[in-house]
Amino acid sequence: MTAKSRAQRRSAGDPGHVLHAPAPTARNAARALCRAAALLAMLSPLAPGAARSATTPQVTDILPSGVPLPPPTPVEVQPSDDPTTELLGNAGGVRPWLARHGIRINVQDVEELWGLAAGGLHPGPTYDGMTAVTLMVDTERSLGWRDGLLNISALQIRGRSLTGERLGALNTASGYDAGRSTRLFELWYGQGFFNDRLDIRVGSIDLDTEFLVSQNASFFLNASFGWPLSTSSNLYSGGPSWPFSALGARAKWMPIDQLVLMGAITDDNPTRGPFYSTIAPTQRDPSGTAFSTSGGTLFIGEAQFSGDVARWTAGKDAPSLPGTWKVGGLYDTGRFPDQRYDSRGGLLASPDSTGQPLYHHDNWMLYVVADQMIWRAAKGSNETINVFMRATTNDGSRNRFATEIQGGVTFDGLVPGRGDDTIGVAWGTGFYGSRAIGNARDAMRLGTSLAGALKPEQHVEVTYQAAVTPYLILQPDFQYFWHVGGTSFDPQTGHPIANGVVLGLNLTTTF
Repeated sequence: MTAKSRAQRRSAGDPGHVLHAPAPTARNAARALCRAAALLAMLSPLAPGAARSATTPQVTDILPSGVPLPPPTPVEVQPSDDPTTELLGNAGGVRPWLARHGIRINVQDVEELWGLAAGGLHPGPTYDGMTAVTLMVDTERSLGWRDGLLNISALQIRGRSLTGERLGALNTASGYDAGRSTRLFELWYGQGFFNDRLDIRVGSIDLDTEFLVSQNASFFLNASFGWPLSTSSNLYSGGPSWPFSALGARAKWMPIDQLVLMGAITDDNPTRGPFYSTIAPTQRDPSGTAFSTSGGTLFIGEAQFSGDVARWTAGKDAPSLPGTWKVGGLYDTGRFPDQRYDSRGGLLASPDSTGQPLYHHDNWMLYVVADQMIWRAAKGSNETINVFMRATTNDGSRNRFATEIQGGVTFDGLVPGRGDDTIGVAWGTGFYGSRAIGNARDAMRLGTSLAGALKPEQHVEVTYQAAVTPYLILQPDFQYFWHVGGTSFDPQTGHPIANGVVLGLNLTTTF
């Protein structure tokens, strides 16, 4: 979610600038995680053979959504170095020369045109775009340091916000609608151990490239199908998620091929800002180099299980139907604002309120994610149908959104003559916590807000991703929003907000 859409979610009864108290920094916590993960790995079964380098991220990891991802597989597949998938190819022999020295550079450019066709606040068109550059260094080839990987990425984000300026929705129509800036994205070093059964990253990391992500949901352009509303609105600056990263460490352990256990510890406030602010996070830290350690500490853990349903149900000769199922949770040691009561225990919606919320220590969230292929035309065929589901739940007193549910289906290779194209349909909604609902009712009773009763915003997306070439993706998109902004009326005018109709076109080029 973007800073502008997050700012719009603050109703007339919401408080203003309140700094949260400092907590133990992510640096000390990161050291503890690394030691614990190393101990666990030594207790796990070790595979024979020499160790490989740390896990190489897919180049699409620097994009928030709308990327051409492969269907789920039981075993992780590393990205290939096929030059035909990049516009510049071998770049006149430069890429092969760099590869011999362990250096890989990837450049991706995204251009988007959006239009609010009806409903919302102000119908009309907008443009946004982004260019991302990633540098990966295999330290064994370049420095003689075995099994290491250095990853540095930067973003240039441009354009205007359709969601903030025209639509007024809670769920941002595009993941690239993130606020203009030229910034460092990630800077980390990864080390592989024990035949890559254990992989540890330390540095400034982005959690939503690995945690809480649905592989099939990432195909869609709406930002909430990447990093959901329940984290982007309930954590400081939306948490360490695109386009922000935070200092910390991540451990990934694979005790068996079908099971992955991951854990990370980071600072919980990547831009050092207060929970409520009129200043966008991208303006507070426009360069991505704040490297904040002033907030609380965010712990996140996830277990992933992968398998082939067809093998279990129809035997080993049946067409493969792989799936990945995840369960996880996060815990944040920071201080979080109550959604109904002020610092003196009175009602925030009261005319006599201090305007400053009562703050609670700690926050938590639990989640489940499932990606499953449900149909394949034949053994080895790329014609498939895949479904996804994601659900989250948390404490309703300190979180505006207590529960979120998403689901969708993608159809791969089913368009005649377009074997690499994908069609998708997805839906999502977030439900308010009990105290946020109570605050809105208080404001209606006391006459201090024009927004009326809270209503869960729902959105549906229908999208078609056309692989024009291996390096050029064209994706027309349609989105429809019910209960835009999650309120009965516009908080500024008191007028009803009509359901929103959004049309978009995404062009992604890999250089």
